[in-house]
Amino acid sequence: MRITYDDIKHRLQPPLDCSELKDLRGEYVHNRLIINYENTDFSGCVLFRCFPNEIPNAIEVNPAQSESDLTLKGANLFDADLTDADLIGAILEGANLKGAYLWGANLQWANLYGANLKGAKLRWADLIGADLEGANLQGADLEDADLTEANLANANLEGANLQGADLQGATYNSETSFEESNITQEQLDSMRFVEDED
Repeated sequence: MRITYDDIKHRLQPPLDCSELKDLRGEYVHNRLIINYENTDFSGCVLFRCFPNEIPNAIEVNPAQSESDLTLKGANLFDADLTDADLIGAILEGANLKGAYLWGANLQWANLYGANLKGAKLRWADLIGADLEGANLQGADLEDADLTEANLANANLEGANLQGADLQGATYNSETSFEESNITQEQLDSMRFVEDED
């Protein structure tokens, strides 16, 4: 059965960084990866489906078994139907989105570093500021997608459909492949070339 947005939306919350939170007594926290919590008081705090487990004085309900239960980093979303999904700022680093349906999805500022988007359907998707460094976009449909200010360094866009895509201010380097894509000179001119790091 194909994965849908409803199946993953509980994994989209950012980690709960407790470095500035000293008191969570009596609070209710759900579906969160909890970090820097060593000096936080969790007395009577209900943690529903959170990770890590066994936080002192917390009441844990249905705890998550691992970090991967709460994030989409490295997730297998092959052929998922994420049409019109709200994925703003989502951490999809290294995720397998091969063939995924992302028509009209909002991926602004999403971390797609090294993600596999081969053959993904990204028509009308909002990828403003998205980090696509090292991503595989081979044969992806990016028609009319907004890639303004996106990072395309080391990305593979071989055979991608870029018809009508907005690439204004998107960055690329000598390792970015546009081979056999239909990128226009005007689109290329609107982008920023960045030097390769040594």
